[in-house]
This record gives sequence, structure tokens and C-alpha cells, in this order.
Amino acid sequence: KVPSIFIPTTHGSGSEVTMWGTVWDMKEKKKYSISHPYLYPNFAILDGSLTLSLPLNISLTSILDALSHSFEAIWNKNANKVSTEYAIEAICLILKNVNRFKKKEKDLYLRKLFLKASNIAGLAFSRTKTAAAHSISYPLTINYGIPHGIASSLPLLQLLRINEREIKNELSIILFNLGIKDLNSLINLIQQIPDGIIKYSLKDWGVKRKDINGLVTQSYTKGRMENNIVDLLEKDIYEIYNKIY
Repeated sequence: KVPSIFIPTTHGSGSEVTMWGTVWDMKEKKKYSISHPYLYPNFAILDGSLTLSLPLNISLTSILDALSHSFEAIWNKNANKVSTEYAIEAICLILKNVNRFKKKEKDLYLRKLFLKASNIAGLAFSRTKTAAAHSISYPLTINYGIPHGIASSLPLLQLLRINEREIKNELSIILFNLGIKDLNSLINLIQQIPDGIIKYSLKDWGVKRKDINGLVTQSYTKGRMENNIVDLLEKDIYEIYNKIY
């Protein structure tokens, strides 16, 4: 193994603490995942100043990616105590600070917080892999060029409702830490992240209603969809696409 030091310049992927990698072949419209222990670095350095030049829309897209990693690690059949604790911490870091960040995007302290959240989210899903939201997102990126952080977070609100009954304890901890009362309040916080800054519906990204059936057939990715804590049927996935249209 070649010794390596990873230094992230966005606060989304958490790749500095995972052994996952992705190759997107946009010409052939295929996505390839790679995985190997050698992809773990020897050291990772988190320097918030390296993210200061990110435009706000890309910053928020990265934050949505980390948020998606966190929730996917919670509603996951491979979840364990450690991965869940990491995921909850990342979610709370993000949702407590993101509205302030939208007004103070050059705040180095906030940038450091989001790098930490992304890192912790990486530690969470490195133990579980991702689940349904990512599986649903892949054809959106391949076919319509929807950035991964947006595509992988678009299904989150629908999956929160679907998976709620299986993650009640985890949700109660999140709600308590955020000082909010119910799932609707949590959903409202998440909805505020892209509001007014990022295109955040399938229609906005050029998807047609008639395309949804084809997206459903492309949305099953082995090693992702079956990780979801609730088994999803085709009709469930169709409904998710319709809700985020």
C-alpha cells in the first residue's frame, strides 16, 4: 500500500474515512462502485479553510450529501450502535447550524463544523453502506446530471415517513437534541436547506412525468436498496419519485 494523506475540500462525501469510490461513465450511463481497504488513508486532515471558496449552492449540495449518508446509516439493516451514534451526531451538527451557515457562508467555524459532520457521517456509512435513497438517486445522476448530493437527498423526506416506524428511538434522540417536537418539524428543517438556492424537484431538473416508470426500473442497485430497514416494493419507489417530482 502506498502511504496516503487525504485532505477533503468539500464537506459531503466523507471519503477521507471510507474505502468506497465511485466511477461515473456518463457516456455509457453507468455507475461503478469500487471498494478496497487500501482506499483508507493513513491520515486525514480536516482544514475548513480549504472549503471557503465553495459557492453556496455547492456547499449546500455537499451538506445534503452528508445528511443523506447519515440518515442512510440509521435506516439500514447493517446499522449498529457505533454507526448510529455517529449518524445522529452528524445530523444534529448539520441541522443545528445550516440556517446560520446560509447567512454566513464564509464563517470558518461553521465550515469546520460541516467538515466534522461530513467526516462523522463517513464513519457512520463506512460501517453500513448506503441504502434506498442512494439506490433511487443513481439513475437521476446518470440520466439527468443531477448532482449526487441533491439526487441522494431528494428521497430523504419520503423515506423518513416510510422508515419512521423502525427508527422511532433514533428519531426521538434527534428530535430531543434539536429541540423540536415531531417528525413534521424535522422534515421542515430539512426542507429549508435547499430553499431558494438549489433546484430541488425532478421537474426542475428536466425530468418528465412519463420518465418515472423507467426510473423505477433502473432504481434497484444491489448492495444498496436491500439495505433499507423497510423492504420497498416497486409501487413504493414509484410513489417516492412522484412525491419528489
